[in-house]
Amino acid sequence: MKKDTIGVYLPSFTWKTQEEYRIKKAISNLDCPFPDLVEQALEIIKKAGKTALDPLVEAVEKRQFEDGGRFDNVPEAFAEIGEPAVPVLMKWLIGRKKDLYSTAKDALELIGRPAVPNLCEAITTRNKDARIRVIVLLGKVKDERAIPFLINALSDKNDLVGSHAADALIEYGSPIYPRILALLQSADIREVYGAIRILPALDRETGIAEILPYFTDPRGGIWNAMCNSLRHLKPLPVAEMRQCLSSRDVSVVSGALNVLGWGSDEGALHDAVKLLDHPHQQIRSSAERCVQNIRNNLAGK
Repeated sequence: MKKDTIGVYLPSFTWKTQEEYRIKKAISNLDCPFPDLVEQALEIIKKAGKTALDPLVEAVEKRQFEDGGRFDNVPEAFAEIGEPAVPVLMKWLIGRKKDLYSTAKDALELIGRPAVPNLCEAITTRNKDARIRVIVLLGKVKDERAIPFLINALSDKNDLVGSHAADALIEYGSPIYPRILALLQSADIREVYGAIRILPALDRETGIAEILPYFTDPRGGIWNAMCNSLRHLKPLPVAEMRQCLSSRDVSVVSGALNVLGWGSDEGALHDAVKLLDHPHQQIRSSAERCVQNIRNNLAGK
């Protein structure tokens, strides 16, 4: 009868049954440097399912594995267990033990859709950093059930959380464009900010055209939201912003100069130089900053 291989790096452990021995030995082998043993260990854990959960949790919490070690396959082991592992992983993800965040995040991302209901439920947890971790995962999993929760998160009282919610929604791509477009008419200004950030990233040409009129919106923060949205586009929307420089509206010209200053386009530099003697002080100041920034960017190439 063929005996199970025991890796040379195993710590000692106790067991009551042969099955418990097999599971704990497999868990110990997750961190060994031999791929065949790791593969065998993952298969054993997969077959054991929920039975392997408690000893795996115990091994992690007792720091049995090297943190960030090259052969650390713990997240994959949790993924092999699947949905039964989600509650404990969620506890780690939104808890206070920072050394467990990475394991929880990687494992939940591998588990994917079965973790979505728990992630959606936790999106309003009190700790803002935990909310961000949940939102980032929902962006990676890309499950339609998460979209309403992410849209709600655009209105989070913490601006950084709202920004991450916008980034997560961008991951869902053009199919959600109509739902985000509707947010431009929202009574919640933070949802409007989110829509301005998201739309050009979902559909560059149409999105830019939709949000350009908001350069002249008098509500506080809209102008900054516009500039931040457009400057995050890759490549920078140079052609569209250069066209805006011919506008008669000071806010439009100033916004376009602000965006162009994040790039290194020589044509934009030439246009900005011509505005250095503009009769309006705000445009002159914006042109000066734009010229200086573009020159710095060109020098840094």
